[in-house]
Amino acid sequence: MTTKTLTIACVLSLLTACAGRKAAWEGDKGGAGAGGSTDAAKQIADGDAHWAKRTDPAEIRAAIAAWEKVAAADPKHLEVLVKLTRANYFLADAHLRGDEKKYLEAMDLGVKWGEKAMIAASPEFEAKMRAGGKLPEAVKLVGASGVPAMYWYASSLGKWAKRKGFAVLLGQKDNVKATMDRVLALDPNFYYAGPHRYFGAFYAVAPSFAGGDLEKSKVHFTKSLEIAPGYVGTKVLWAQELAVKEQDEDTFVKLLNEVLATPDDVLPDVTPETIAEKGKARELLDSKDDLF
Repeated sequence: MTTKTLTIACVLSLLTACAGRKAAWEGDKGGAGAGGSTDAAKQIADGDAHWAKRTDPAEIRAAIAAWEKVAAADPKHLEVLVKLTRANYFLADAHLRGDEKKYLEAMDLGVKWGEKAMIAASPEFEAKMRAGGKLPEAVKLVGASGVPAMYWYASSLGKWAKRKGFAVLLGQKDNVKATMDRVLALDPNFYYAGPHRYFGAFYAVAPSFAGGDLEKSKVHFTKSLEIAPGYVGTKVLWAQELAVKEQDEDTFVKLLNEVLATPDDVLPDVTPETIAEKGKARELLDSKDDLF
């Protein structure tokens, strides 16, 4: 057996031990809540007001705190569970990239809230998972109302697993891919063609033995930009994952400079996300000599 084959075999043999986390459906049954909630509509609105100022991480934390009060009283409030999933994801992705511990904690919270959101979206999914089912099969039971839950769950899990390391990433690969496959099937345009953007990154990051395919990566990134050309995060991911993998420095520089030249408010609903992606673009350009 070659060293490479032995290494792969060892990694694969550890995957069950490297999933790296306990899922929501492995814990409590999620009852009706502790009660004592304040006016849910007021708390949601309060959280939304803080979320609108999410260029400041303190405002994101305030939004999370408000929404958590609603979730404590109503553990299956789908809208709020999705908000909590996305908020923890964005807190980590936009503001905590340089702090390993806090990044992983926030992204893991995004995963946990995403699990709860999928449970809220589909009683059939919950029943199958609590009975010991496998997520790649169970997620097929989640319908269109669960698209936001699945998207932000898979986005959080994928980034959490990647930061945890190669073995954990491989251990979670099938769960993330199956969930985003379901989103792609139900709503390929969701969140500015997010499913195509994800698969652009997935096929670039995955090694060939685990399904990596650079041509498929390019097809999905191209499709994402065709659907939502103003969402600059697609170009950042293309540069970071595919251009680096192919060692295509010209494309790397071109895409990132296009991102930096984009107005912050090109898509008014996601101006804070555009600002965050431009920050990533600057970081990548600063590290160019280390990447090529």
